[in-house]
Amino acid sequence: MSSYYFFGASLPSLRYEEAAPMSHAAFLASAARYLSKRDLETLRSVVLYVPSDGEPPQGALSSKMLRSYYKWEKSLRNELVRLRAGRLKSGTKFLRPGTPEWDAGRVAQAAFQADDPLAGELVIERERWAYIDGLIINHYFDLESLCAYSLRLQALERRARFRAEEGERGYSTVYQSILETADYRDESGENT
Repeated sequence: MSSYYFFGASLPSLRYEEAAPMSHAAFLASAARYLSKRDLETLRSVVLYVPSDGEPPQGALSSKMLRSYYKWEKSLRNELVRLRAGRLKSGTKFLRPGTPEWDAGRVAQAAFQADDPLAGELVIERERWAYIDGLIINHYFDLESLCAYSLRLQALERRARFRAEEGERGYSTVYQSILETADYRDESGENT
């Protein structure tokens, strides 16, 4: 595996509590000057979420760290689907094939029990950051560390877009849409 000492050492440090020091696009543009073509393709394939088809990006499959990350991310999303489906008493059509991971299930449960959607998302973001930390132990200035940097940078950009008021409006819209399309019967016995 290639080492990218100069490029890795030139990157600003990322801290969960702070704003991203550069954009993800700027990071990729800078990486293009230092990485081999193959490694750059892998780095460009790094995305924060498993795509909707449930399969990790093709370019990411060459990285052991990314395969582990996407397995965890898919397990997290599947557990959130199960929890939400249980609450709505509806099907689980959004589940994707994969093996459950205890840690991802624990994170989903904590996020699901949060006081509000923003707090739940912040639980997920903090735990995602910690999981990535665990994946790159003993990786310094290699492609795995750069992939982790990419994931963290995307997580910081995502968190910067959180706005409580906008989130509340979006949540209300999505929740109302779900209720309108769910196979739900009012069994309370109350007249509406």
